[in-house]
Amino acid sequence: MNLERRKEQWNALEHNVYDVVVIGGGINGVCAYHHLCKQGFSVLLVDKGDFAGATSQASAMMIWGGLLYLRNWDLLTVRRLCTSRDRMQREMGDWIKPRRFRYIPVHSRRSALAHAALYIYWLLGGCRLRRPRRESEFSERPFLIQRGYDPSITYEEAFVEPSDARFVLHWLLTFQNGVQTALNYCALEGGAFDRAKREWRLDMNDSRIGKQGCVRARWVINAAGVWTDGINDRFGLETPFRHVLSKGVFIALKRDPRHQLPLLFETWDKRDGMSLIPWGPVSLWGPTETDTHSVEQGYAVQPEDVQTLLGELNRHLANPAGPEDIVSLRCGIRPLAVGRSHDNGCNSLSLSRRHRIHRDAHTPWISVYGGKLTNCVPLARELVGLLAQSVAPEHAATFTPRGDMPDPRWDSFPHLRDPIPTARWCVDREMCWTLEDYLRRRTNVSQWVARGGLGRHDEHLPHVIRLAKCFSGDDDDVAHKVVTDYRRKITDTFDRVLASC
Repeated sequence: MNLERRKEQWNALEHNVYDVVVIGGGINGVCAYHHLCKQGFSVLLVDKGDFAGATSQASAMMIWGGLLYLRNWDLLTVRRLCTSRDRMQREMGDWIKPRRFRYIPVHSRRSALAHAALYIYWLLGGCRLRRPRRESEFSERPFLIQRGYDPSITYEEAFVEPSDARFVLHWLLTFQNGVQTALNYCALEGGAFDRAKREWRLDMNDSRIGKQGCVRARWVINAAGVWTDGINDRFGLETPFRHVLSKGVFIALKRDPRHQLPLLFETWDKRDGMSLIPWGPVSLWGPTETDTHSVEQGYAVQPEDVQTLLGELNRHLANPAGPEDIVSLRCGIRPLAVGRSHDNGCNSLSLSRRHRIHRDAHTPWISVYGGKLTNCVPLARELVGLLAQSVAPEHAATFTPRGDMPDPRWDSFPHLRDPIPTARWCVDREMCWTLEDYLRRRTNVSQWVARGGLGRHDEHLPHVIRLAKCFSGDDDDVAHKVVTDYRRKITDTFDRVLASC
């Protein structure tokens, strides 16, 4: 379990004074970590849970150019996001692939408007992607309700493969050394700024080894996503921004082999859109967009979320889907950046997904608000620019990206066609500490196989117990307890939700 290595890391942590500590292991934090390391800063990143353990594991996995901003004629934002999308696709071709999307119109008038909007969208993207075009016949049409649809309209975006969680993880693995370190399951408990020494003293609690320690840093970047405001409040820091929280839920169903392209539909009230996205052996449908004021409640799927999604989906399917057809659930919270005086009565659909960065006037503390997969790199570069104004990186010539990153060892899982990284590999090489880390974020097992990988009737239980031994020191009794706890969580967060639908 690499406990000894973790203890060795702490020996270095308590003796270093870091250029910057990054709080939060979601896409904003890890992308910032990577770019700061690349510029030679000494950096520590910490997250109280697993990397990509919250919002960054529940996206639509789209790298998009901001199509929905055309509704408000926010052309500048669309242009910026298109530029970021295309640059990421060019520079990160191993992770980000072009993907055609298919818009399914319901009414002729909406079809004409959609075609015009998609054409403008293509122009704002510099005409670099494939031109939008109409298609009357397509492979998905037979499983849709036949009600005289106008021709579908295809256009191009980009898509993260194999998952958003692994996309987040890859930013961390390149730089891991004595003074550039990322730790999951290490929570920020408190701290204070020492004005005499001009450094932060941050109290950390490492739940993996039961270690409480103090870390020193010249700067702090608070990129904790939905927890950003709470951390700032704990340290008595005020900013002109805050987060409005929007809950987004997807359901995953077994994929029809005819489902080849993501399908986009308008919701019944025409205020939003939902997508049916082919992803491995499943099709993701969603997301919802629901205002929430509680992080804890926002990360819990409720029966009404599932009922809403099934209701919207069955407006389009020839053969209606029910709760028994659902393979898995995805739930995340979008942290939307707004001004401190923002009216809470405003619907989140009208809010921008743009990021905001605030540098505290009195202490070396930077807060990050908003953001998304598409603009993670511009945000990281902006943070590097801010830090470079105050801290001269001393290690630019010393630290280089790791070159010893061999391909993973591979394993199989029942009913999955493609191989997956072995649990042992993820434990040894990818900071994987729990069975859920492995099934949910290092692989897609819990998203692609029913009931978190256990199977509809626990038919995969022996295989999951074998995997659990990697997280129990090969102790059979401990492995069975690990799986018992995991099954209990699946019962609470999946079985009971669907049983109430």
